Amino acid sequence: MDTRAPLSVPETDIPPADIPPADIPPADIPPAASPQTDRPECGPLSYAQERLWLIDVAAPDAATYLVPVLLRWQGQVDLAVLGAALTAVMARHETLRTGYRLRGDEPEQFVGPAADVAVRVVRAPGRSWADVEDEVRQVCAAPLDLSTGQVLRCAAFTGLTGGDAVLLVLHHIAFDGWSMGRLCADLATAYAAGVDGRRPDLPPVAARFVELARRDREAGHRPDARAAVAERAAELLAAGPGLTLAGALPGTSGRAVVRAGDEVVTALPAGLWDRVTELAAEHRLTPFVLFGTGFQVLLSLWSGRDSFRYGVIAANRPGPEADDVVGFFANTVPLRARLGEADDFARLCAQARGEAFRTLLYQRLPYHQLTAAARTELVEVAFALQNFPVPGPEVPVRWALPEVLPNGTAKFDLMLTVEERADGWYARWEYDRARYPRTVVAALAEAYLGLLGAVTERFSVPLAELVRFGPDPAWTTAAPAPATATVSPVPEAAVRRAAECFATAMTDLVEEPPEVIAAGLTPATDFFAIGGHSLLVVTMLRRIERQHGIVLSARDFLADPTVAGLARLFVAPPRVAVATPADSDGRQVTSPAQQRFWSIDRLPWLRQAYLVPTVVDFAGEVDVERLRAAVETVLARHPALRARFELDRRQRRVYYRTDGPAGEVTVVDAAGWTDEQVREAVAEWSWAGFDLARAAPARAHLLDRGGRDVTLVVVVHHIVFDGWSRHLLMRQIAAAYRGEGLPEPVAGTGHTDPDDTAQADTRAVVQALAGAPVDVILPYDRGRSDTQETRAGRLTYDLDPTRADRLRKVAADAGCTMFMVSAALLAVALARVGGQRDFLFAFPWSQRTGARSADAVGLFIDTLVLRADASGEPTWPELLARVRDAANLSFRHSAAPFDAVAAALHPDRDLGRPPVTPVYLSAEDGELSAPDLGPDVSATIRPLDPLHLKYEIEFSVVDRRQDLRWELLYSAALFDSVTAQAVLHAVVTAADDVIRQPTARPLEGH
Repeated sequence: MDTRAPLSVPETDIPPADIPPADIPPADIPPAASPQTDRPECGPLSYAQERLWLIDVAAPDAATYLVPVLLRWQGQVDLAVLGAALTAVMARHETLRTGYRLRGDEPEQFVGPAADVAVRVVRAPGRSWADVEDEVRQVCAAPLDLSTGQVLRCAAFTGLTGGDAVLLVLHHIAFDGWSMGRLCADLATAYAAGVDGRRPDLPPVAARFVELARRDREAGHRPDARAAVAERAAELLAAGPGLTLAGALPGTSGRAVVRAGDEVVTALPAGLWDRVTELAAEHRLTPFVLFGTGFQVLLSLWSGRDSFRYGVIAANRPGPEADDVVGFFANTVPLRARLGEADDFARLCAQARGEAFRTLLYQRLPYHQLTAAARTELVEVAFALQNFPVPGPEVPVRWALPEVLPNGTAKFDLMLTVEERADGWYARWEYDRARYPRTVVAALAEAYLGLLGAVTERFSVPLAELVRFGPDPAWTTAAPAPATATVSPVPEAAVRRAAECFATAMTDLVEEPPEVIAAGLTPATDFFAIGGHSLLVVTMLRRIERQHGIVLSARDFLADPTVAGLARLFVAPPRVAVATPADSDGRQVTSPAQQRFWSIDRLPWLRQAYLVPTVVDFAGEVDVERLRAAVETVLARHPALRARFELDRRQRRVYYRTDGPAGEVTVVDAAGWTDEQVREAVAEWSWAGFDLARAAPARAHLLDRGGRDVTLVVVVHHIVFDGWSRHLLMRQIAAAYRGEGLPEPVAGTGHTDPDDTAQADTRAVVQALAGAPVDVILPYDRGRSDTQETRAGRLTYDLDPTRADRLRKVAADAGCTMFMVSAALLAVALARVGGQRDFLFAFPWSQRTGARSADAVGLFIDTLVLRADASGEPTWPELLARVRDAANLSFRHSAAPFDAVAAALHPDRDLGRPPVTPVYLSAEDGELSAPDLGPDVSATIRPLDPLHLKYEIEFSVVDRRQDLRWELLYSAALFDSVTAQAVLHAVVTAADDVIRQPTARPLEGH
């Protein structure tokens, strides 16, 4: 049986390394042309791809399905030639430049144009491979963005004592074990051509992956295919319940989307592979059958069962035309083991051969359809023989056999892969750390090698004689039965409704009435164990929102994806913000945050702080009129950007309407302007206020300097705009410029919570914050004036990847987010600078919920308050626990309007400072990306100059994936730059302290 295993690696929480791109110029070799790149192509995902895409949706940024391929170079790498060779390979293989997105309710893949491949360079002169393990892990674990078509990246490690090395990281959705041979052959061919100064000769592949995927979907929808799924599922269920081996840890209710994993690797004894190959040929078997049969015997001995299921990983290539295609075809194929029908190992191998050949009939049945039909997880343990084709002698390969690196996750409870490496054959055991201890897996690995030795020495050995390779008797008696979920009591009606929701979702996979499916579900039934996947989660939650009016996020559901878990959400759904109702005359009530921002806009000295300007510099072939039309289209689409606000004095409430015209987009001819003239114009446009009663709260200016330089200034009032809206606006401007369709506009000007909820949350927050100081001792260089000033200075500090990695570990160990850790660091820094021990920090909280809010421009945030209590000289773990608990309390009671909290805590505030606290804290996932107008245009976000802020100090942590950036905005009226620098330095020092001594008392002696 042809079982080229898909390669996969585990997840870590390590950010990518801060390795500066080498900016290697491409070699003077044009990449091979490919007729497949003449036009973009869209199409459905194959069933195999869909499963991985759905996992990526459920666990974004997880590294579970990243494939780090290490090539140990023979000699030095020519970096420029390597970049050109990778570019040629990407031009040949469409899957390496294919992106994935959701169109309507269905995912689709789209082929992008060929582009140069950047090579990151890690220079490590005189260092060994072991010395760069941290950098390697960081490169391996950095996520790939499927939505942009980023499925491959490359890093070169040069100057190592053992020779240079190249690390390719690919997403499994575009790559499998069989693809390894083709990729390596093409890379070697293109690299050799580059070294010789020739053009790479890479002919077009015989088949397009998008067409193969379309055929896969069409075949899966045929009635005979559905019948085959039902038939095969019934056969597999006859093998009995799931497989649990001796020494297993207690099971859990449901399977995690991302599992923490590890691996045990053992070398096969010298000569064992050759002996297996000889025996296989002698008995008309394959090495796969012989190694797999040995695995069956081991599983039987360690489970005490002679009938069970296990999985194998099949290449699943549809035909010879696909052999040269780089892509993901592999499928998990469940097999039945029946050890009771054979007396000795030779007969068992013959029996297993028959089962293997029968399985060829089923290897194209999508695994998730089988599990849906069976309504249970079919495979807990899997086996693969990694025998991908290697390039022939005519291909000038310059590296040893590729090696797939691990990174700490597992896809099954246990998986054995027999694979060839540069120095011989190995058995690699990947295991779920929550399911099996390492000692048990190591004992399994040792027993397997012993068993293989016995059966290759005497092929007809009776199975009874192999019992010595079973588990330690103590493990056998202690082996737990498969765990059953223990759930808290939930009303029967809620359980029944949740089961109906599961069943309705499952009808998308199996042809059975929902009531039949629901009858087989229990409260402990896990959605994913019965074949559910993330797209079905999204579909199910949308259906629940439409039919039951309950808005649930995927995060809510994934916390406990069982029938009982969903039922509990029905009983006590998470509180969500609701759209503000419109009056009969079209007026709508503002949210509490909007009411506050409207009031602030009445204060001229604060008005500029609540504007959100975005300045983008474009260079290249910019069609100015086309860009103007794109910006105008986007500003006119969103109701929030056409809002007008008015105070109803009789009701003492602010209302808004969205039936007015959109803001203007003006084009200014700036040919001949100096840089200073441009700067002054941009500053003026950025900070001019709005008449919220009469004008749209958004406008844009295009400054055309002639030739190839254009500057776009978009300004929106914060009353209808938040950070998510800003990213959305930039993406839609780019899409409109490129002529792509835009999603339907969504009304999203404001939101509100029920009055009783807001009042209850306010009481809870005020009680939790009582007694905390409503000011912070800061190292002022000048005193406050009668009215708050907003002019700001800006400082940044980039925490390098090594320290960022260690700080993330501190956060993980404490059960904290980086936002919480940053709050603790800021509290320690300010305590060391000013002596205060108890702090209140303001922070933003997103209120976006529901299926449509992702495409809505509007103000979906409010301001919450976090208490960071460092009194009593706590240890770092104690302080982090306090901050974590305080943050969670604020999250739970996020309906508390900030004005109500401020009125209770800080009734005597004046106009010279912000209410409650002068310090603001935020966390962001990545920096704002400039609009992508196409390959002929470069775009850069211009830093704002001047800059305004709302608080006296605003501290933010930006996760840039390759590192962490801390940004400190400070009031220029109150602080000198050197003073603000000292505050930022104190934060960095606190971070270094917790990294070095994570259990110390950070304020001891201060």
